[in-house]
Amino acid sequence: MQLFKVFFKIINKNKGQLIMYTVVYFSLALLMSNVMKEQAEEEFSGVSLDIALENKDQGMLGNALEEYLGERHNIKKMPEGKAALQDAIYYEEIDYVLAIPEGCSEKFAANERENLLEGTVVPGSSSSYLAEQELECFLKTADMYLCAGFGLEDAVRFTIEDMEEKGTVEFLNKGDGQSLSKGFYFFQFIPYVFLTMMILGVGVVLKTFQNKELSARNKCSAVPYLQQSFQIFLGSLVYMLAVYLVFMVMAGCNTGDYMFTPQGILSAVNALLFAVCALCVSWFAAQFAPNTAVLNAISNVFGLGFSFLGGVFVSLDLMGESAQKIAKFVPSYWYVIANQDIQKVAEFSDAGTVYKSYLMVLMFALAFFAAGLLAYRMKERSR
Repeated sequence: MQLFKVFFKIINKNKGQLIMYTVVYFSLALLMSNVMKEQAEEEFSGVSLDIALENKDQGMLGNALEEYLGERHNIKKMPEGKAALQDAIYYEEIDYVLAIPEGCSEKFAANERENLLEGTVVPGSSSSYLAEQELECFLKTADMYLCAGFGLEDAVRFTIEDMEEKGTVEFLNKGDGQSLSKGFYFFQFIPYVFLTMMILGVGVVLKTFQNKELSARNKCSAVPYLQQSFQIFLGSLVYMLAVYLVFMVMAGCNTGDYMFTPQGILSAVNALLFAVCALCVSWFAAQFAPNTAVLNAISNVFGLGFSFLGGVFVSLDLMGESAQKIAKFVPSYWYVIANQDIQKVAEFSDAGTVYKSYLMVLMFALAFFAAGLLAYRMKERSR
């Protein structure tokens, strides 16, 4: 088992990178699974703005608007002079400027709507548009009552009563009304770290053994070629299982009883199948890298590329239809789909769609292995 021992000696040389990825992933997974799970469904509260207001009207409508805005925002006295107003805007002391001109109430009662109010949005402040929307809503509601035949006093009173009605904001849980477990967030990001660690681990070892001089020496050794291949395969398998078990122990520590539920077992199987796929990807990647330095770059290409495209880092719900169609051609997509479907499973008999995603991941593993084998054979013949 000489090659088997050499396999892990090479792994040991790269242990620094592998440990770094493990620690970073576990830290991020711990943070995400706890923060996302325990994120409070906080009560919605409106945004309060600092509004500089000058009411020259002092009529029914002007006073009602001042009262209405005062209940929702912080009303400040209009700075005296243009320079003082510009300074207040520059130093972000106010978010919106509103001047209610004299005779505003009379103009509104006479159905005159042009230049009724003098509002100024502070440049660069997106929240200041909220004040304009509220004013527009107030005026449209009051106008509706006027058109219905009510007088200005009644129209303003009814409008204020309508504006006092507040809607209730409820946060819906993702996933058909079911809350997502800590296990979901922990397993969600596994494709990236498995791809990276397999390529940096197994891929680097395979690339070392494929060195032209070392490969020629191994062919001349007393160990049969079949046995050499078996020892390398066994080393790859043991390394993959070791990485897998380390992360399953982490999952158990982070998610607790989740790992002993049907969802936890299905998540563990999902991760195992993707680990097999990542191992095949590392075999495929090793055939195209001229050296181990390039292989490090390739690990980022596969890890980040498959993760972003497959919905690991960016939710599939945020992707367009065309992007999701393209994503189906990467194994991480089917892993993510399985991870989402697992959260809806109560019993193993309900996991029909999960098993289909398992099969897709295995098919990708077989495809990468076959493509890597073809590239290896072609490279061997060209030597």
